[in-house]
Amino acid sequence: MNNQITDQIKADLLESFEFYANPKYTGYDPVRPVAKIIFSAQGEITSPPDLEFMGYGGGSEGEAFDACGGFNLEPFFPLDTDGEYFEDDDEEFISKCLQKAGEAVLESLQSIATSEAFLDIPKEGPIVFVLNIVDQKSKVICRIHPDGQVELPPKKN
Repeated sequence: MNNQITDQIKADLLESFEFYANPKYTGYDPVRPVAKIIFSAQGEITSPPDLEFMGYGGGSEGEAFDACGGFNLEPFFPLDTDGEYFEDDDEEFISKCLQKAGEAVLESLQSIATSEAFLDIPKEGPIVFVLNIVDQKSKVICRIHPDGQVELPPKKN
């Protein structure tokens, strides 16, 4: 994918991170610590598919934020000629699209893992990042430690 898309994901992530540390956006004062952030999209539950991945955070105190921040990954999911459904509904096709989208999100997360916006998010340890398409597929992207160190998930054999 081109740098323009990655740059937009990066900018959207930085803005989202600022939301996650702000009680005005999370609805919790004080802001609750985060252990996991799931970026979730409706996918083909809607027509055309909704590929705006919204952030949902949770930790030991329960929900930290709900549908807060996020980014659009539509360029990674080609649609049919009518623009109503994914180009192919085969599970392998969705997996490949999610893999490519995940690579772009990982690249963006790696580049901003030591940003002030990330460091300001209240954490209880590392934060696990997941991409999810409701009722279809999810993928663990990485875990980022409080110091900004990025840890990739173990390789599947």
